[in-house]
Amino acid sequence: MRSKQSGFLLLGVSYLALVFLLFLPTPLRMPPLSFQSAPLWWEINLDLKTHGEYRLEGKNSAFTGKYSFSIRWTGWLETEDQDYLLYHFDSQLSHWEAQETSSSPRAAVPLTARDFKEKPYLDLKYILRRDDELFLDFLVDGIAVPQNASEAGFALLFPSTQENGQRNIDIDYNSCVVGGSNCVSLKEAEIYAGPVTKKYSWTWKHQAWKPKERRTVFTAQSHRAEVSLSLIPRYTRPR
Repeated sequence: MRSKQSGFLLLGVSYLALVFLLFLPTPLRMPPLSFQSAPLWWEINLDLKTHGEYRLEGKNSAFTGKYSFSIRWTGWLETEDQDYLLYHFDSQLSHWEAQETSSSPRAAVPLTARDFKEKPYLDLKYILRRDDELFLDFLVDGIAVPQNASEAGFALLFPSTQENGQRNIDIDYNSCVVGGSNCVSLKEAEIYAGPVTKKYSWTWKHQAWKPKERRTVFTAQSHRAEVSLSLIPRYTRPR
């Protein structure tokens, strides 16, 4: 009987010790290793460099243009259940050059970037998790050309990712990628292993004859895009 009572006593002490540990203040309780080592958020930097050209040829005039720009997009990423939340901090156009010339007597003076009414703007819409990969959806807003006064005009398309699926009237952006790939993605496991930097590049080209009232005009445009993406894991909240 004594041994049985002693056993009940030890069991009671162990139970009380377990209850005590469960109700310890949070800082004294050690979370599982997987939660300790997982980043709380990721800093994102996306740098895009682009240079391109365009042309419009009509019956009595022709317009040609060329441009180049650099944009840096910054933000951060957090986990939410089985997905991610993307936050935008800044999208800065650090470099913008453009020039347009015309054979028309009404537009004999070349235009420069200062004369262009619109400027490129990069919009990173989201980062989609699919299976074990993360896909970026971004688009640089296009502009109308020629910037000189003209009876005919068309939309000048700027870079977008495969995930974005950019379309404009009869132009499917993804189907006009002629070199490289605009699929900007990475393995999900990579962002948990430490800082990661990826580079992507592609060449895009489109040309067509387009009807304009009782005549047709020839339009052509192309560009080369280079993307550098970096994600830096952070383990503490910013102060």
